[in-house]
Amino acid sequence: MNAFTVRRALLSDAPSIAAAEREYIDCAWSEKQITDEILDTAAVFLTAERDGEFVGYLSGSIAVDECEISNIAVLPKYRRLGAGKALFDAMLKELVSRGVRSVFLLVRTDNAPAAGLYRKLGFAEVGMRPRYYKGQDAAIMRKNL
Repeated sequence: MNAFTVRRALLSDAPSIAAAEREYIDCAWSEKQITDEILDTAAVFLTAERDGEFVGYLSGSIAVDECEISNIAVLPKYRRLGAGKALFDAMLKELVSRGVRSVFLLVRTDNAPAAGLYRKLGFAEVGMRPRYYKGQDAAIMRKNL
């Protein structure tokens, strides 16, 4: 199989991203919110593809020298194949180039695969948000760049 191609999201990606949001994210963004985020210069919005097929996306918002990861989703057939890592590798490279010094994200405490990926990428748990995800706790994770 070919490697994943990661690139900046385009407005034409918004329908695919919105469909993934509706399917995999508890509080899905609308297509308009996604479009606004793609156009926002304080945001980084990336998509991954394989052989021209949409695989997933990763978005984050930058404030001064920090970034908060907004959302990530990878289609089930591409999970555990490196798509999430490819998205994060590209995101972290972009964030460093923009002077970001730390990255934060939230992960459901029952999402062991995602938490494992984040730990492998150098994120560490720094706090908790009780009942953040529809009653499920969220771990706050941070990585210094």
